Amino acid sequence: MKLIPAAAAVLAAAVTLVNVAGAQSLPTPPPPRDATSTTIFDAMLAVARAASSNPSAAQSAALSYQAAVQQYNVGDYDRARMSAIAAMGQAMPAPPLPAPSIVAPAIPQQAYYQMPLLVAPDQADAESYLALARRSMLTCGAAGTNPPQVMQQYAAASAALNAKSYGAAKADSQAVVDYCAAANNALAAQAAAAPQAPSTPIPMTSYQPVPLATLGPDPALAQTPAPVLLPTPPPAPARHGFRL
Repeated sequence: MKLIPAAAAVLAAAVTLVNVAGAQSLPTPPPPRDATSTTIFDAMLAVARAASSNPSAAQSAALSYQAAVQQYNVGDYDRARMSAIAAMGQAMPAPPLPAPSIVAPAIPQQAYYQMPLLVAPDQADAESYLALARRSMLTCGAAGTNPPQVMQQYAAASAALNAKSYGAAKADSQAVVDYCAAANNALAAQAAAAPQAPSTPIPMTSYQPVPLATLGPDPALAQTPAPVLLPTPPPAPARHGFRL
């Protein structure tokens, strides 16, 4: 009877270690720049979903995701994309083995795993808000620039999503969207206030057609052509007839 509380304590400690490892903070995905950054962002969403539905798979996928972010930051984009795809594959549970058959399947198998399923509507809303904030960063004021406060709000929204604080994730994502919208409006107003080129059409001068050149006789064609001397054919040989 004394072994039951001890076993329960060991089980509780193991569960606590799993929860702590699963709740580790993930690095912020890179801002939207290219296809590799988008793949890493999808990998972050896959790890966040797996943390709610499959914590053991989320732990191994988190390592691949962290490697993808580090490789992207140092400029190794090909390996970063491969690590991000590996993280999405590890976030999914192992697919069941197909039933044994002697006939080859007619439909080819998928090359990559699908995204883990959502488990809560709040998580779906938070992911949608974060994706909208990331998309608004593509045109946040001047092209190719993201202010530090936008990057801070984006990092805070990503961290809140990973921490399952969906309300904070939506609030931080909304702050990014509002800031980028205000920056775009200010940029448009500045462009409208700038002096524009005059729209008055340039007056055209009077049109005077250029006279066509008159065609005169060619002196070379007016001369009488020289006679062409043809060679005289040789005389035909004489024919002698014989009568019998």
